[in-house]
Amino acid sequence: MSRWSRARSSGGGVGSTWMPRPVPILQSMTPFSKGASYERISKADDGDEDGVIRQGEDTAELAERRGIPLQGRRFRDNDKSATHGKHRPQYELLMAAVQRDEVDVIIVYMLGRLWRNRRERAEGIEILRKHEVSVLCVKGPELDLTTAAGRLLAGLLGEVDTFEVEQMSEREQREMRQRVERGLPPTGPRCFGYTADGTELVEDEAAEVKDCFHALLAGATLSGMAADLNKRGILNRNGKPWSYNAIRGVLLNERYAGLRQYRGELHPGKWPVIVDEAIWREAKHVLEDQSRATSPGPGRRWLLSGIARCGVCDDGTTVTSGSRGGPKGTRGLTTPLYRCRKTKHLARGTEPIDLTVEEYVIRRLSRPDAVDLLVDESAPGTEKLRAKAVALRSRIRVLTDEFADDDDADAAEFKAATRRIKARLADVEAQMAHPQRSRILVDIVTAEDPAKAWKDLALDRQRAVVVTLATVALLPGRPGRAPFDPRSVRIEPHPGMG
Repeated sequence: MSRWSRARSSGGGVGSTWMPRPVPILQSMTPFSKGASYERISKADDGDEDGVIRQGEDTAELAERRGIPLQGRRFRDNDKSATHGKHRPQYELLMAAVQRDEVDVIIVYMLGRLWRNRRERAEGIEILRKHEVSVLCVKGPELDLTTAAGRLLAGLLGEVDTFEVEQMSEREQREMRQRVERGLPPTGPRCFGYTADGTELVEDEAAEVKDCFHALLAGATLSGMAADLNKRGILNRNGKPWSYNAIRGVLLNERYAGLRQYRGELHPGKWPVIVDEAIWREAKHVLEDQSRATSPGPGRRWLLSGIARCGVCDDGTTVTSGSRGGPKGTRGLTTPLYRCRKTKHLARGTEPIDLTVEEYVIRRLSRPDAVDLLVDESAPGTEKLRAKAVALRSRIRVLTDEFADDDDADAAEFKAATRRIKARLADVEAQMAHPQRSRILVDIVTAEDPAKAWKDLALDRQRAVVVTLATVALLPGRPGRAPFDPRSVRIEPHPGMG
């Protein structure tokens, strides 16, 4: 049939003119037998699927109205952007089905749900052309991509989509730059520890964040911190339990130090900080230290597993934890053990060994000179600072004695004077402090009751204390049912820690 038809005026042949017939882009009567639907939402809050469900209802209704069987060929990507070519699992399954010739028409709500960037659109149109697949839109035309005109219209509609996306991106980038210049916090989901707009602290959450930074630098593990928060019923901003990766994300987040990323650079913000920048950078360094890399699996259950060494091997081989079944007739009862990682020549019950090591730690950190363990002896000027600290402590003792002996002494003046001296003492001690060791030991050394402070520490922090203080080696115990011999636990203090 000719592309051109004669349009005649109502008066007959004299006034007739030639008019082009429209190009057959739409084929509304084309019978399709292998339909597939595709739905996509770019952003869905907390996994909300209402948007893609609505799209699915509309595409299913169109398929039914046109008599197109879907037969389970429903593909749905929720919370997946198509703008930057990111991985869309269901889209990829759809295109694989097309390439297996299992689909002859794709039904979408709008063409923009299928493609939003030029590269994917060009690749997709070519695949659909090759396999003679059409596209049917709930809000838009039917596109026969086997024709040049159909491909042209798909390209034009797609360019309009891309233009809208790029224009919106330019506006967002300009707004983001303005927020950076004004020191405003990033937009998006609420950050744990801050209100929804990011300008004020949620005090109880901020305290937990600060504690996490402190715990990390004191030797805690990410799994241990997550377990502690979950045990205390502290949920994340989504109301869900904490995980290894969630804790890691918090500790790497520069926002807590009053900073934000923009084009690969850090910029200062004007919202309340939770930790100093130096603390955040140190935490970041710890987490990115490959020598510290650990598995996000369950935490340790025993104080010395992976820490204590096998005294039989005596070559640095560490022990691992395990268990041994109880006597016959005691089904379900087991004894936890430390075993040599290499061979079977060492198997010791964990509990008396742990108690022995705990007693050593508490005894060492309860001594009057325990505060010296916090000092970095290699730092320049340590001796002068130590003498200054001794003098300040002496002044506090003198003031205390004078206050106790003077019935007319003013309590407010006494408190103010000691507060000032203690502040100066804290500054001197901070200058002397060993950067790693002090954070691990300070909570016990400075406690009024070191034994209680030790018991209050999470297991991973207790393990860090042991590693800081000494090397522990386990020797075989006495044969038979002989009493536990503490001498079979060899504890050797590190240099300067005895």
